[in-house]
Amino acid sequence: MTLRALFKHLNVKMTPLVLALVLTIIMTLSSLGLLALSGWFLSAASIAGLAALSGAFGFNILQPSSMIRGLAVSRTLSRYVERLLSHDATLRVVVKLRRFIFDGLLDGVGHRPSNDQEALDRLVQDASVVEGALLRTLLPLVGAIIAGLFVPILAAVVAPSAVIPTLIPLAVFIGTLIIRRKGYRDLAERIDVQSRRARNRAIALADGRYELQLAFDDRELSELTRDAYKPLADLRLAKVSRELTDKICMGVAHAVSLVWIAILPIDLPVLVALLISSLGVGELLIPGILVSFESRRVELSLERLPHTQDTPASQSHAEELHVSDLEFCPTPNSEPLCAPVSFQLRVGNHIRLTGPSGVGKTTCLKTLIGLLPKHAGTIFKPQTIGLVEQTPWLPSDVLWRSLTLGLPEQPSEAEFWRALKLVELDEWVRNLPNQERTWIGTDGVMPSGGQWRRLAIARLILQKPQLALLDEPTEGLEEELAFRLMERLVDEFKERILIVVSHRDEATRFIPDEIRLTP
Repeated sequence: MTLRALFKHLNVKMTPLVLALVLTIIMTLSSLGLLALSGWFLSAASIAGLAALSGAFGFNILQPSSMIRGLAVSRTLSRYVERLLSHDATLRVVVKLRRFIFDGLLDGVGHRPSNDQEALDRLVQDASVVEGALLRTLLPLVGAIIAGLFVPILAAVVAPSAVIPTLIPLAVFIGTLIIRRKGYRDLAERIDVQSRRARNRAIALADGRYELQLAFDDRELSELTRDAYKPLADLRLAKVSRELTDKICMGVAHAVSLVWIAILPIDLPVLVALLISSLGVGELLIPGILVSFESRRVELSLERLPHTQDTPASQSHAEELHVSDLEFCPTPNSEPLCAPVSFQLRVGNHIRLTGPSGVGKTTCLKTLIGLLPKHAGTIFKPQTIGLVEQTPWLPSDVLWRSLTLGLPEQPSEAEFWRALKLVELDEWVRNLPNQERTWIGTDGVMPSGGQWRRLAIARLILQKPQLALLDEPTEGLEEELAFRLMERLVDEFKERILIVVSHRDEATRFIPDEIRLTP
């Protein structure tokens, strides 16, 4: 996906962006013109003052001073409006882009994230990089080129002999961009990979902190954390070192240019104007050095964003579940986990999905509902689908909102309490401080693992999907409770399609039919 295609899909108006670009050019020219004219005016006024001592008068201060005021106002005004337009356009892109990414993660558009951390990276980091593409790539590059051309053009008008030395900084800048482009792009790719790995390592260490404390002391745990970030830190240090080297080269080029200009036989006011404006050019060229690095970051982020086309036709809806020659794999580039699967389930059909460990039962469920792309085959499924995963997710919120978030219709009080009663959590909820209005999760009441699972099942009951999929729904529950819960689930979904992944006795007893996956 290109940035232009993304902006077109998001219906982003290009007028503010174009105006911001034009104002950037005006601001750059005004700033450099102000420096050059100020240098010329101060030196010329000094010479005129010395000449006045000998009785020579004739220096007009009104015209250059008014031009200086005009350039100052132009610079300030263009800078203010440019920031206003560019930041306003960026914030508008933020709103549309983050919604686009979030919808893509939910609807299955584009490349599916392999885990929650990757999804968070897309929603936060990748979105931030794309949002700032204008400010990090295009504007610095345009500003650098305009600045690099300003002094040579000025020299061509007022001092043609100084054209060649004034071109040195621009020539070195362009040469640096070309020569160092591949290195910066490779560095951007490696930092991108290591930054995601470092975050995943840090999160894994945080998740396993209790087990790790049994095996390591505090010093060793600190070393593990440092080791997690060391590859990323080394790469960022290499980037800073590369950037510093390029800045030194640019500094040397400016020094050569300034010395060359200084020894030319040029009138003093013109010489000062060229020298001061050349110093200003240096500050504008430096940000452009990282354009290759930043542009590659934008490209990598765009590659991971959802595609702009509609959801594939293979996600067609039907009243029944039809699966033909389905092959699935945990990642897009891996091999299928089992032999092709074909089956058809009608309303009221209940089956168990079984198979040896590692054959892909959980992956099969996620592929059936579109959370993972299929490797081959066709799927026609009902429109409303509910899933309870092995590690169920519920948002940290008031219990009522946590169980009703995203439901097509809000349940009545009676329906809400009936669902809780089916999973035998109604008494537990009644004993909470604010009952169903109690905050659960982070900063609130933290249910146990079994309670989380049953709350997720209660939410599935409230959802009333045409197709319900449960992955080990009774795992970790007491045997008697597991039998009662499975019996109620089978009765609750007797007029719907139900698929359960389980090898437990209660599942075998109440759902005798099975589809076995084979490697």
